[in-house]
Amino acid sequence: MFEKIAVLGAGHGGCTMAADLSMAGYQVNLYEHPDVAQNLEPIQEKGGIDIIAQTPAGVDFQLPAGGKTGFAKITGKITSDMQEAIKDVELIMLVVPGFAREKFIQELGKYLEDGQTIVVWPGYFGAVRCAKLLADMGVKKDVTICETESLIYATKKTGPAQVLTKGKKDRLLCAAFPATRTQETVKRLQGIFSALVPAKNVLETTIANLNPILHPPSVVCNLYRVERKFYPYFEDIGGPFIRSYDVTPGMAGVMESVDNERIAIAEKLGLKVLSLKETLHAFYHAVGKDLYETVLNCSPYQKQAAPTSLNHRYVTEDIPFGLVPFASLADQLQIPAPTIKGVVALACAETRQNYWETGLTVEKLGLAGKSAQEIVNWVTNGD
Repeated sequence: MFEKIAVLGAGHGGCTMAADLSMAGYQVNLYEHPDVAQNLEPIQEKGGIDIIAQTPAGVDFQLPAGGKTGFAKITGKITSDMQEAIKDVELIMLVVPGFAREKFIQELGKYLEDGQTIVVWPGYFGAVRCAKLLADMGVKKDVTICETESLIYATKKTGPAQVLTKGKKDRLLCAAFPATRTQETVKRLQGIFSALVPAKNVLETTIANLNPILHPPSVVCNLYRVERKFYPYFEDIGGPFIRSYDVTPGMAGVMESVDNERIAIAEKLGLKVLSLKETLHAFYHAVGKDLYETVLNCSPYQKQAAPTSLNHRYVTEDIPFGLVPFASLADQLQIPAPTIKGVVALACAETRQNYWETGLTVEKLGLAGKSAQEIVNWVTNGD
């Protein structure tokens, strides 16, 4: 049973997790990188975080670790000193976007201790990337690296020391690298989050992540809504863009095509993953006759604040750390992925960024030149 926990990252997910775990009685250190240490100041002043756990319909619910609506006093240190944050802790929760992970891992690697467990929330090839970065740093500590398919909370910071959580996942895949450690590690983690279930390996958790399938099309195909605040002549078409997933049947078609290509990658690697429609049902009990209806009927998405610019993680995370590595892996495995590549191309044109260069590739993940079976063997055995 884990007792001492470090939560790395004081954003939406990190603050929610630190509050939930503290309320549940764990000793929790909350860390933020020195570059953005100002995020911690309001939390340090209050000594904790106000949390509202309430569905869009106004119904209170219990958080995954046992927390609830109220004030959560952080039970450990609130710090931007990595050594202080992870010293003598058993479990390290890395809860930061894909584009911020590298600098966290590089700092983390200096102070790791034998026997520690790292959980990357969520996938985006997080465990594989973490393992490669630590190896490149020459870190020899005996640590277990895990990842989940998604963040367990549907949550957002609504103030400097306040979060609003609108939902939680009822079932969430989790795997360790190497996979030989998955059963034992997930069993220990289930003592905190009972919703976690073992995945076959960290390829499954990453490929099962619905964010790159759901988020980018909702932005790149909805551009006039995302950017409308810059153009007064759009005022005559109604109110602000409130819902992130304000999909049309055509947008759902793009999502479904991306989804099918993702599933084909999984099958090539010997994995069977749920479709986006099936995942939304498993996470939130959302139902509909097709993907379009299912997204519209998904309860936590009813009041989901939408991006107001392209400089949003739906693009800056889900394109370079989600769809780009999917496309790179598809090329290596000789699987057609025209829609994935098309969405990336649109995002590159719309943002004037080259995500093909800045995003994760098989080379950056240490997978270049490996066959499907060699990749599976590596994530299974670690060699």
